[in-house]
Amino acid sequence: MTDPFQFYKPTLMNDDPLYRAPEDAIVSWQELAESARAELERIGFAASVVDARSPDSLPDGAYVWVHEQEPFGVSLDWSPPVTRSPRFREIVIMQDMTAPLFQYVVNTKEIIQKAMLDILKEAGFRTLVDHQERDRYLYRVLAAPAHPVG
Repeated sequence: MTDPFQFYKPTLMNDDPLYRAPEDAIVSWQELAESARAELERIGFAASVVDARSPDSLPDGAYVWVHEQEPFGVSLDWSPPVTRSPRFREIVIMQDMTAPLFQYVVNTKEIIQKAMLDILKEAGFRTLVDHQERDRYLYRVLAAPAHPVG
């Protein structure tokens, strides 16, 4: 598996925030993402592999992201249906980040992302909770299991 962290240096050295990882790295991440998606589905999470070219309207549920640019690699995300509700959209437009519904969605999204990561770790995947900024984390999948479960 291609280490996603090796591509930060070229991005910084060339002062190029749009630096794209080489094609062989992206292919390895797509394979890893498919493996993670299959494991999540095997245990009961409906999941989709997505990347920057995916359509704007993605289905609700679990996402296994393939990042061709920074932050590079494979990560997990969750999109709850409530984020499409008129009330939630109103809160976002008003930028009321202290609203109980907003806090509820943020907190439960993090709980579910962590649960998915824990499931993959239990299945033998190499994972990492990568602190990004403030209270934001990237739930990374770094490698498929050497010895898959069942």
